[in-house]
Amino acid sequence: MAERDNLRLLDGGDSVGMTDNQYKGMLLDQLEDWQEILDLAIEAANTEIQKKAEKQLAKINEKLKF
Repeated sequence: MAERDNLRLLDGGDSVGMTDNQYKGMLLDQLEDWQEILDLAIEAANTEIQKKAEKQLAKINEKLKF
């Protein structure tokens, strides 16, 4: 039974997961959240959180290059 379901997926059937647009939208949401965290960290002069936010922003920006 499971083998038949896998063959259906290979033939263009429905798959489970995100589309590229859904993934990009999720990353853009995360980017916005981390940018806000970075702004707050800078305002509070919290360098530890600022470094973490900058690291996360770099990761997200790298993922958005697809």
